[in-house]
Amino acid sequence: MAQFTSVDEIIQDLLIEEGKSSEHEYLRYFNLALSGLKELNFDTVRQVKVIQLEIDHKNTVNLPTDYVAYISIAVSNGDELNYLGPKNRMNFAKNPGDSSQETTDQDPPIFTDYNPGEGLWGRYGQGGGNNSNGYYRENLQDGTIEFSGAGSTIVLEYISDGSADLEGEDIKIHSFAQEALKSYVYWKSIYRKRAINMNEKLLAKKDYYNQKRLARARMQSFNKQEAMQTTRKAFKQAPKI
Repeated sequence: MAQFTSVDEIIQDLLIEEGKSSEHEYLRYFNLALSGLKELNFDTVRQVKVIQLEIDHKNTVNLPTDYVAYISIAVSNGDELNYLGPKNRMNFAKNPGDSSQETTDQDPPIFTDYNPGEGLWGRYGQGGGNNSNGYYRENLQDGTIEFSGAGSTIVLEYISDGSADLEGEDIKIHSFAQEALKSYVYWKSIYRKRAINMNEKLLAKKDYYNQKRLARARMQSFNKQEAMQTTRKAFKQAPKI
């Protein structure tokens, strides 16, 4: 797809620009590119995935290896998704199936639109009442999400770092952000070299952040146009009375 550029292609272009061709330099740049890819996916490109996971006997699911942050957690009801609510005060020390220790706190169903590093969570659906779909608690220390009353299967929509189960030419980035990734690799490649003067390092860093801001602006413009197009498709005229 022309919309995406492989990390391999970006590294090859950068090596040609710098007049390098060794396998050692390629591997070094490729590892730097993977770090840059994750950083850009945190708050600029935002690759979103949706997967279905089975809840195990401990009422948990393991987080995907490319997981950054969740957008929503729901249970499927045919063609519809019913969102679960977060409840960080749930008592998970009780034995599975012991309903006598269930908390009676009534938290609202909330899902998030979260940009890591940008401050507050976007929270929707905040209000009173009990969530009949169940509750969850994120446990980043153990790499799991823990559930209460959520059935056996959940649908997880989350932000990916873009690297899971991919290798070589299969690892790609949106074309809007390819210059930002190239700038990141160059900056990090000279960052710890004593032979490179500080002024060049600062210029490389400044170029990366400029390219990152440009990529973010392009991605936001792209998403806005998509949303407007979707709105137009859903619009139907009604007769005036």
